[in-house]
Amino acid sequence: MTRNWFTCVVKYVRPGADGSEEKTTDQLLLDAYTYTEAEARLVGIVTDVCTGPFEVNSITKSNYAEVVRFDTGDKWFRVKVALTSFDERSGKEKEANQFFLFSADDVKDAYDKTREYLKGSGIGFVIPAINYTKISEIYPQSEEGSTNITAADGYGVVPADHPSIAQPQEESIPAGVDPDTGEVN
Repeated sequence: MTRNWFTCVVKYVRPGADGSEEKTTDQLLLDAYTYTEAEARLVGIVTDVCTGPFEVNSITKSNYAEVVRFDTGDKWFRVKVALTSFDERSGKEKEANQFFLFSADDVKDAYDKTREYLKGSGIGFVIPAINYTKISEIYPQSEEGSTNITAADGYGVVPADHPSIAQPQEESIPAGVDPDTGEVN
């Protein structure tokens, strides 16, 4: 049985900046084996955050191949990566899409981090889409139980000295990317 990532939407009341109570809706991402385990973990997490009643609006299985948190970047971006490989039997190139979740400051930062992260993979890839998500926090199982997080868990923490965080070398902007905003057209 493999772990899956679940996107959870929860409504609750939390204390505001001025001390008043404010209603909020958050999207959280956590990993679990089943929907039941995801709901149990979500209830535990939300109980720690809020003091009043809360409502779980939805729990949806997500198809992320990996979730990567960088030391920089406080927003989460869903990155579609088309991996290309050569099928020797048929003599044709095959393309398989995978989705990654990266923490970044903006779309251009997510694009740069994705390219740098996948650069050493040895497989060809194209980044056809990058979308901002409203995910406010990620709760991987391995963070709750221990501090040893591995790539096998489908979650990685990238330290500040990782090459993907360094300022990118002068590089041409790929076709379809607005050079001012970094948005993929």
